[in-house]
Amino acid sequence: MIGFFQQYPEYWSDWVARLLLGARVSAELSLTGFALAALLGALLAWAMKSPSALLKRLAVFFIQGMRAVPLLALLLALYFTLPSLGLTLSGYWAGAIGLGLQGSAYVAEILRGGLDSLHRGQREAAIATGLTPLQAFTAVIFPQAIRGMLPPLLNAYVSILKDSSLCALIATDELMLAARAIASESFLPMHIFLLVGLFYFVIAFPLSLLSRALEVRFSRGRKTIRG
Repeated sequence: MIGFFQQYPEYWSDWVARLLLGARVSAELSLTGFALAALLGALLAWAMKSPSALLKRLAVFFIQGMRAVPLLALLLALYFTLPSLGLTLSGYWAGAIGLGLQGSAYVAEILRGGLDSLHRGQREAAIATGLTPLQAFTAVIFPQAIRGMLPPLLNAYVSILKDSSLCALIATDELMLAARAIASESFLPMHIFLLVGLFYFVIAFPLSLLSRALEVRFSRGRKTIRG
């Protein structure tokens, strides 16, 4: 065991420098994917709350489809299939779009659940006081709903961050691809991937703790009223 850890001082500066570059790309990739997931998720949640039956069915079909398709299959389809249709994406953008598409299905359900947790009479009461439907949503409904949405949204981002490691398989220069390159050069895969696991832990664990803290804080003394 001691001999195992004695390898780190010799290679530490080179490994960490290269892994930090990969970690930066992973952070950018996951943030881009989450931003896309939030945007599409908001549109899907709006479609599910729409009075149009067609929009509801299309939104449900998309959500169920994205949740059923493995992320790796989606990433490979975006990276290798789209060029035959005349659209070529870099590994970074294929990864970001794939993460965003699948993440949007989960974000949509989080947003829908947060909105459904509020009593429907609050919107009617806000409109009765003279607010427009948009003002009622932005000033009354959304500020309350976001309290319950934040913890699961943070968890959704952590999930996207961890899933971004699959983008190494479509030549995205993120943390896992950097680790594979170092492992093939050094012939010390266990050392490298243990270090990579530590990188992901350092990034993801504080966010998980923050999500839990927010959940406890927002649920304290709060009763969910369903309409």
